[in-house]
Amino acid sequence: MIIDSNLVLMDSSPVLGAAVTGNAVPLTSFLKPGREEPIPICAKVVGTDFAGGTSITFKLTQCATSDGTYTDVPGSSVTVALADLTVGKSIGWRFLPRGVTAPWLKMVATPTGTFTAGKVFGAVVREDALPYEAGMFIDKGVVKG
Repeated sequence: MIIDSNLVLMDSSPVLGAAVTGNAVPLTSFLKPGREEPIPICAKVVGTDFAGGTSITFKLTQCATSDGTYTDVPGSSVTVALADLTVGKSIGWRFLPRGVTAPWLKMVATPTGTFTAGKVFGAVVREDALPYEAGMFIDKGVVKG
């Protein structure tokens, strides 16, 4: 996967006790980014599994300017339980939601409970990141996983 450093929402950001807001990402070449062809977005647990709390709610926020007041993207809120916050697990979105109508985007992670470990990576990416899962790889005629 090719990642543009200008499009990284969160770069191994720890989400422990308080809400974490990622970087502002410019989607300024689109009039209404969510109405374009599908734009892949990747959000994953990285580093170590989350530990401590009970869940994290992830959402996208948008704004007309990079330093203005951000509002929630309609329908973008996703709550992930602790059991699903393990390394490599994808979070929430595969493509930019249709509700993204402004040219600046941020990702917000709000934990429920106090976490002692766990980090998140999120970015608008060039291609859809769908690696093989168990049962999808065949080696010399034998299904792996």
